[in-house]
Amino acid sequence: MSIAFRASPQAELVVSRRGKMITTTSALSRIRKWPMIVNYAIAIVSAAISAVVAFTVLPSWNADPVPLLFLCTVMFVALAAGPGPAALASVLTFLSLQYPLLSPAYPEVLQFSEILRAGLFIVASVLVVMLSAAQRRTSASLQLLGNSQQIMIGELQEQNDKLRVENAEHSEAATRARAAEQEIRLIVDTVPALIARYRADGFMDFRNRSWRDYTGLPQDNFGGRRWGSALHPDDEEMVERKWREHIATGEPFELEQRLRRADGEYRWHRVRRVPLRGETGEVIKWYAIAFDIDERKRTEDALRESEADLAKARHELQLIIDTVPVLVLRHRADGIIDYVNEVGRTYSGLTTTKWTTRTSIITHPDDVPRLEAAWDVALVTGEPFESEVRLRRADGEYRWFVTRRVPLRRNGEVIAWYAATYDIEDRKRAENELIESERRFREAQMELAHASRVVTMGQFTASIAHEVNQPLAALLTNAGTALRWLAHQPPNLEKAKPSIERVIDDGKRAADILSRIRDFSKKAPVRMESLEVNDAILDVMGLTHTAMSDNGVSAKMQLAKELPRILGDKVQLQQVVLNLIMNAIEAMTEVGAGSRELSISTSRAESGGVLVAVRDSGPGLPPTGLPRIFEAFYTTKSSGLGMGLSICRSIVEAHGGRLWATPNEPQGAVFCMMLPIGEQSLEKLGG
Repeated sequence: MSIAFRASPQAELVVSRRGKMITTTSALSRIRKWPMIVNYAIAIVSAAISAVVAFTVLPSWNADPVPLLFLCTVMFVALAAGPGPAALASVLTFLSLQYPLLSPAYPEVLQFSEILRAGLFIVASVLVVMLSAAQRRTSASLQLLGNSQQIMIGELQEQNDKLRVENAEHSEAATRARAAEQEIRLIVDTVPALIARYRADGFMDFRNRSWRDYTGLPQDNFGGRRWGSALHPDDEEMVERKWREHIATGEPFELEQRLRRADGEYRWHRVRRVPLRGETGEVIKWYAIAFDIDERKRTEDALRESEADLAKARHELQLIIDTVPVLVLRHRADGIIDYVNEVGRTYSGLTTTKWTTRTSIITHPDDVPRLEAAWDVALVTGEPFESEVRLRRADGEYRWFVTRRVPLRRNGEVIAWYAATYDIEDRKRAENELIESERRFREAQMELAHASRVVTMGQFTASIAHEVNQPLAALLTNAGTALRWLAHQPPNLEKAKPSIERVIDDGKRAADILSRIRDFSKKAPVRMESLEVNDAILDVMGLTHTAMSDNGVSAKMQLAKELPRILGDKVQLQQVVLNLIMNAIEAMTEVGAGSRELSISTSRAESGGVLVAVRDSGPGLPPTGLPRIFEAFYTTKSSGLGMGLSICRSIVEAHGGRLWATPNEPQGAVFCMMLPIGEQSLEKLGG
């Protein structure tokens, strides 16, 4: 704080405190706010006005009011403008008093009274100026003294305010300190960890509430034990030894130990103790905190056991992979082989576990393009694939293997491929042998079927002759008629033309009959085609007309319309239908002539195929022989070979269908044949 005083006629006081400037003036200087030149102008103007009044108003210069007027003017200027302008006004008024003396009419010798009046005026003016200056100085001094007192009072007030603020701050700080101390104590007591304090010699002298609640021990440390009487007996020696070492060195202390809980259970804790040092560096206290790590210890133990089990499982898995009797390979995401198991290395004779190729180097060259193409597709789509390839054994022999590769994904992205390849050479040979056996079986079956057809044709000799005789007789009749019309003179060509056309139609009809007989009887390869079941049945019925007529059998057909087409060999299926019809005719010869009824029906099966049913009114099938009627060489006829129904079932099953027999009501038997539609036939034949 700094204070600057400047004495002046106006008694200015300038106070500067804490960077703030305070400016005060005397009462007179506060009244006069105009510049100094104005003050002197006031003196001049006042003197002039006084002179004018004195010269114009007062009758005589010698009158007493004139000095009094001038003296009042000086006093006015002294009060209004200060001692300087008052002195100027005194001089001017004094000169105005002497102005009449300069007049020629004025006597040369001055009178004593005038001299006395001028002297008194001068003295009075000087006194007025001096009094004005003294008043100014006194006023400024009083103002300066008042301002100083005010400043001192302000400073004392400020110091008082500061003391009150400091006292309030000290009180608030003490309150905050007490609150902070309580908060710290509350934090220490509620923090979920065991907190303790030790003396410099290592003995515990404080435990937080968590410590007391956990151990069930009081705050005071009876017995003075360093660990607070809660340490596991097996850990006491180790903890005591470590604790002594760290007390001696002053280094932070950390270890894992077991502490007894209030219920008697010991749990693992991780304890850390750090020293508090004084100004000279000596240890004055130790602060400790302990965290429950029992769950972590158990987890770590379980993890170690799990890792041991995992290592054991990996070893066992490696043994399994190396000993399983298949070639196990692993491919990278780009398809390159980077692992081959022991079986693969033994089989190939290659000792390295990495072949660094997309396709195994022991693959038969002829199989590589096909396998590479399938591998390219799998790498793009990420879908598993399976293929059969030939792999070279260490001795140079190629054997058939089937390989299956599946992807290993991470977050949807293929990171590796695993392949299992196992030997199918014996299976392939067995399959080839089975295929060859099936081929020979089919050839034998075709031979038997052909023989059956030939035998059936022998039984139909009379029917065939009748069928062929009809178009031949009609042909001869129409030809004779045409000749007669041509023999007329002139020939009647209009009448002969229809007869010739009928001859052609009869010839075609006879040719068709002979063609069907030839196709049915000849030994021809199987020809699968899309056909209508109803058309095939109608063709067969034409061949059996004579046999039914000779044996007094009445036939009834119930053929459903708009049946789906089936895929099969027409001749073989007609042979089945013909065999079933002939068996029914032969069975009905044993019953009376009036009850021989044959019914053939077609319908859509519930499974989506076509159902053909042949019903007769014969004596029926024996219950004991029903399960065996489709067995080879089993027959109920004295002259039969037992091959017809067996061949029929083989033909139907080769078409993907089914053939079975049930009793008919009220008598007889029903033979049912279910044939799948075209697409189903292809699927079953392909399977």
